[in-house]
Amino acid sequence: MQSMQCHLSAIRRTGFKLFCFGFILFSSHLYADIAPLEQNKSLSPLEEYVYSANQAAHNLSAYRIDQRSGALIQLSDSPYKTGAFPVSVKVTPDRRFVYVTNQGSDSITGFRVDNITGQLTSIEGSPFSAGNYPDAVMISPNGRFVYITNEDDNMVRIFQVDQQSGALHLTDLTTKTGKHPISIMISPNGHFAYVSNFYDNSISSYRIDQQSGALTSSGTATATDGNPIYTAVTPNNDFLYVSNYGDVTVSGFRIDPESGALTEIAGSPFESGMRPYSVTVDGSGRFVYVANWGSHDVTAFTRDALTGALMKVPGAPYLSDWFPYAVITSQHSEYVYVANNGSNNISAYKVNRKTGGLTPQKTKTFNSGFGPYSLAIGKFEY
Repeated sequence: MQSMQCHLSAIRRTGFKLFCFGFILFSSHLYADIAPLEQNKSLSPLEEYVYSANQAAHNLSAYRIDQRSGALIQLSDSPYKTGAFPVSVKVTPDRRFVYVTNQGSDSITGFRVDNITGQLTSIEGSPFSAGNYPDAVMISPNGRFVYITNEDDNMVRIFQVDQQSGALHLTDLTTKTGKHPISIMISPNGHFAYVSNFYDNSISSYRIDQQSGALTSSGTATATDGNPIYTAVTPNNDFLYVSNYGDVTVSGFRIDPESGALTEIAGSPFESGMRPYSVTVDGSGRFVYVANWGSHDVTAFTRDALTGALMKVPGAPYLSDWFPYAVITSQHSEYVYVANNGSNNISAYKVNRKTGGLTPQKTKTFNSGFGPYSLAIGKFEY
């Protein structure tokens, strides 16, 4: 427990110098490749982009996904400057705006996405004040509201999004959480929100007012394994999964469709790897992937659609690079990307659509800025 507390202090408090030194020590540029810079072009009817919030570099990297190979092609003007120590990035559902929380400067950086080139420009008024130690950023499915967890204030702050400019306006709506909230996740139907309370070993559940964006508690927080950190909800809104950093497990819960309350499913918690950090459910809802910070790998699970139970994919876990933090899947679930905070790169895998297994791409890793911490994916379709 002591080593875990020191780790989080290094990430989220004043020990940034010590933490950044770890990047240099474990850097792996000798065997990491980078795709060529993106040339000027117009977007095809379908384009996907990956965004990496680079904690120690204080910037955001942007890449186009090569749909044939899964390679990450860095945009020509990437990376983009953020505030100090960015730790979370999200894209609005209409893919017009990107928001990044900056834990070191208590702010949110906002970007507008060019729908021709995919390049980013700063939103007028950015950065926006976000309270003490903002952590996760989450956007409502209707794109009208942005939610921020504030670790030391034990609360969620709610912002209204200007639909024309992308500017954020802080509302007077705040919601109390448990101790040290890390992540906030909204169900795809926009009805419910879930906050992981790291020091309370619990998940708080809320109903969302569709007009105001306000959160109303669904009742008593639900117990998890030790130190829940990041969460994911299935595409059909039926189940929630949370990675338990203080244990080697992922907890699974069924979501009540009326109240949003959580009930732990049979067999939960499920064994993952050491210090599981990020968890994601693929777009089909068939597979779950967990980035294990402590064992430098990724666990892949198949998911029972009826019970929500998880079963490890044969061959899992799959090696990543040093200290993987974030894991995401492409929109069509063909590729998986993992941010390796300790080696300054992003691992890329091809997904076996029958088994959920992962195969490293020909180019196994793509360079990022120092300390990639959070990943997001955006798709342009018109």
